[in-house]
Amino acid sequence: MESQASKTGDFFYGWDLLFKTIRADVNKKADVLMALVHFLLTKHYKFRCVGIGDDKTLSEEEVGSELLPDNWNDDDTKYSLRYEHEKVLYLLIAHISEEDLLINLLDINTKKVSNICIDPENLVAAVNGNITTLVPTASEVVDRLRKELLDPVFNGNSREVTTQTITETQRSSAPDPLRIGPPRHGGSFMPGGYEPRPFGFPDIGRGDLDPLGRGGPGNLFPFPSHPGMPGNGISYPRFDPFGPIDPNLPNRGPNPDHMRPPNWDSDYYM
Repeated sequence: MESQASKTGDFFYGWDLLFKTIRADVNKKADVLMALVHFLLTKHYKFRCVGIGDDKTLSEEEVGSELLPDNWNDDDTKYSLRYEHEKVLYLLIAHISEEDLLINLLDINTKKVSNICIDPENLVAAVNGNITTLVPTASEVVDRLRKELLDPVFNGNSREVTTQTITETQRSSAPDPLRIGPPRHGGSFMPGGYEPRPFGFPDIGRGDLDPLGRGGPGNLFPFPSHPGMPGNGISYPRFDPFGPIDPNLPNRGPNPDHMRPPNWDSDYYM
């Protein structure tokens, strides 16, 4: 089984050569992290550095390099590096605050921009030595740089994630082809019964939805009524209210809802 040290060595193959070219220039911990970003861009993403500054135009005469340019870390508070990949210009801009290093990557063509905030003081242990001496958690730092700084701009992962999120939302709100009627709200079925209705409301009529007896009484399959409800333990046919009754209206007759079914015998349910 391949050791973690071997995997780290394979990934950072070429780092020692790069760091050797800039060792004399590195004088602060933020320099080490910027060199690590440069290594990741040039070694694993095939970018080429075309100089320093924030010029947003790329001329045909500019030739990219895998090396960091002269004066790349002369400014004590800011880094400005220009990169090219397949004739597309990218700007790598970083600012040093009291404790953090804020790095931005901008695609000049698409205007996609990403950023990451990292802490040089805690991540960088030394400014001289091999990669594990410089940055003991180099693999974890690289993972963050990929996910937060490089992939959202270079691979378009941020768009893909957004599309996936939208797709999941649309799928969750799409009609259920197996559902009959509108969705039910309120209590929900759990093994052994339904959850109680909110605010202590009785489950009158629940038995019609669950005739096997896991819910409350109903009109189709009467079962013992909810405790405290009238009926001495019997669920009588429901009365469906239709509005206030005006006693002054003429031709008031019995409502079909008031009539007992043919051959009604309440003793049948005792």
